[in-house]
Amino acid sequence: MLTEEKRVLTEIIKKNSAFKDVITKLTIDEDLNENEKTYVLSCALMFLKEYANDKKYKSYAEISYFLILKYSIKYSDYKPLYDFSTIFGFYPISNTILENNLLSNNSLDNFFTTIQLQKFQKEIDINKFYIETYEQHKERNSFLNDDSNEKGFLAPTSYGKSSVIIDYIEKLQNNSKIVIIVPTKSLLMQTYKMIRDADLDYKILIHEEMYSNETKFIAVFTQERALRLLKRKKDIFFDVLIIDEAHNILKKVKSGDNRSLLLTRLLRLNKNLNENQKVAYLSPLINEIKNIKIEDNQIIHSHTIEFNIKAPEIYEYKIDNTVVKHNKYFINKLNTGFEIGSYKNFIEYLITNSGKKNFLYYNSPKVIEKLAIELAKNIEKSTDLNDKIIETINNLKEEVHDSFYGVDLLKHGIIYLHGKLPDLIKEYLETKFKELPELNYIIANSVILEGINLPIDTLFILNTYGLHGKELTNLIGRVNRLNDIFKNGNNLNKLLPKVHFINNEFDDKSNTNMFTKIQELRSRVFDDKIENPTLENYDIKKEKADPKVIAKLVNDEEFLVTTPVDELQKLKQYLIENGINLFYSDTDKLAKLLSKKLNSNKFKSSDWNDVKLLDKIYKVFIEDFTKEEKFLVDFEFGRLEQQIARDFYEKYIENRKYSLRENVNHLFKYLKGRKESTDKKHHIYYIGTTYGEIPYKSDKYFKDIHNKNVAIDLTKLTDKQLINYAIVKLKIEDDFISFKLNKFIVFLYDYNLISEDIYHQYVYGTNDKKIISFTKFGLNISLINRIKAKNQLQNLSFDANNNLKANASFKTYLKTLNDFKRFEIERFIS
Repeated sequence: MLTEEKRVLTEIIKKNSAFKDVITKLTIDEDLNENEKTYVLSCALMFLKEYANDKKYKSYAEISYFLILKYSIKYSDYKPLYDFSTIFGFYPISNTILENNLLSNNSLDNFFTTIQLQKFQKEIDINKFYIETYEQHKERNSFLNDDSNEKGFLAPTSYGKSSVIIDYIEKLQNNSKIVIIVPTKSLLMQTYKMIRDADLDYKILIHEEMYSNETKFIAVFTQERALRLLKRKKDIFFDVLIIDEAHNILKKVKSGDNRSLLLTRLLRLNKNLNENQKVAYLSPLINEIKNIKIEDNQIIHSHTIEFNIKAPEIYEYKIDNTVVKHNKYFINKLNTGFEIGSYKNFIEYLITNSGKKNFLYYNSPKVIEKLAIELAKNIEKSTDLNDKIIETINNLKEEVHDSFYGVDLLKHGIIYLHGKLPDLIKEYLETKFKELPELNYIIANSVILEGINLPIDTLFILNTYGLHGKELTNLIGRVNRLNDIFKNGNNLNKLLPKVHFINNEFDDKSNTNMFTKIQELRSRVFDDKIENPTLENYDIKKEKADPKVIAKLVNDEEFLVTTPVDELQKLKQYLIENGINLFYSDTDKLAKLLSKKLNSNKFKSSDWNDVKLLDKIYKVFIEDFTKEEKFLVDFEFGRLEQQIARDFYEKYIENRKYSLRENVNHLFKYLKGRKESTDKKHHIYYIGTTYGEIPYKSDKYFKDIHNKNVAIDLTKLTDKQLINYAIVKLKIEDDFISFKLNKFIVFLYDYNLISEDIYHQYVYGTNDKKIISFTKFGLNISLINRIKAKNQLQNLSFDANNNLKANASFKTYLKTLNDFKRFEIERFIS
């Protein structure tokens, strides 16, 4: 919202009592008299006229729409909404009104409108289509027909990004080497399925080692996998890069998350290999496309959908138990909402105002679990569970553990999700929430933005940490997705999704004043926060970053595009490319120390072959470095200085061959053994900041985080708590191995410090080439072993386009499995 718009709207509310009264009534759903109804519609026309006179005043158009939408839905008088939608190009609304005979008279004009609307049909399958808004139709076609080398499609959540990707690929030359870059492994499989189901007649790659000199393919990669392919294979480059969730390029570079840096590095590297590369950026969160430029002379064409067809209803539960409702267009420090009631506590408020499918947002995984358990105490268990719910409960008992918190919560219609749940459990529960109407509550954090589209009709925000205007808008966009609104029947009331901000002291007193965050929603656009120092428009003063740290990052990136003059420079480039340098404070020093070790005879003796892998990593990357003050700066990796930690990971990696339940039990027994140990130092267990409750008192590598809660006291935990810690610890350890430990295993292999057999055994869990091909596709070694034990591996094969296919015998075998195991396998089968 422009400053001038804010000033004018504030003045109107302040000086025009009639308008203020009507806005108040409309916002809190009080009845209007006939004169007030006429007045509301007249005001809507006035705002629309102001927008028509000067298109920069977009907020006036939004207010006009809001007034008409609220009026039409409250009074079932759809003529004003129909007229506005037809004139303004909100054609899905026009179509719904006509299809459901919501107008009192069907004129000839309406008949011609119906014919005109057919131009805005977007086919998604045989005899299946949806109607686009005028702006959506225009910007999508403009994007597809734009032959620029770089272009962006910027649109709110649920505005057809997936179909744009498919349409774009179909318009490309049929011999292209295409890569779709997704930020996470969760999105990788989701995007793979979308491409597979589109039947585009391309070979599909989801792992860099699947590449075998094809001249035409679609790769669905994370930025790490794309970079590895370009660095490890000669004469390969991408013709087209499709950057999904492109706003990630703006983010801060951190030790545990350097995806933004890797994205800019990928774009630079591929440009050096192919100066005619085409790049398409897709995002709901980029405001100005120029802010993702890497170079000054870069030209990126922007195709932006400005108007959102949904107008959220915003409620705020205050810490004094009163409830106010806000009008986002008029909210400010003086206009703090309209009081509409009070409740005993926030749980009562939440339950009373629940819809059919409710999303409770909280940032912390630990608190998400506590909140789910607390909510369940206030919702009676269903005494008449249907067969599907009973089946899901039994499957989780059998395949995860009887004591998994999620088992009992299902009886109350509740599930919870967060990034520390093993992916298989998370994806299974997501699917169940989508399929089963009896599941009414999903408690989650931003991990929900990376999963499948869920049928959410009500949003409760209980924590706003890390959420600003953009993130809040994106979160709100998950409520009542457009395909849920414009399916059969009249669902136009869903254009007013209900969003509840709940101030609370449930776990953190910082959640007691959300009004500041709510105020941010008054703006319709939000400035891009440029935190990636390798972007052209990065401002070090604005970001208040450490100049030395920023200079190091920028210099390292520039160094990567130079030709190394000796082995030391090659080693330094390797360390930067693979992110190993981020574990240490000084890249040059690290390169010299490693070079000295590599050139010694220390790792060439026959004794070296007998050293366990984790001990090898210790000897190469940690031993002798611990004397250096603040040199090894990654505390999680630094734990491997301790023999007990190295022994744990040796055993953990070996145990991957077991099922999920078996590994939960293995880890539970390990934790229980430490709890019952007579050695008190075993009672304090490092688990990281997400679940930590007490500081971890240890030697050098933890002294900098003595004040942070990164550990738990096992003696204070029940068996049930230990089991649930074991479940999340599996994910924490899998992430540590995938994103950190594997970098060092790959280094040992690349520098001939381990054999190919050992490398395959630790990374893939096998030396069998056929099994390795399945693990590269995403199947874990435990699942493959189970399939192999039933003599079913021969009934799976890859087709010419790398899709995993099952024959009739395998499909018969699937029917013998429970729903959980079937789901685990069917995720991958075409």
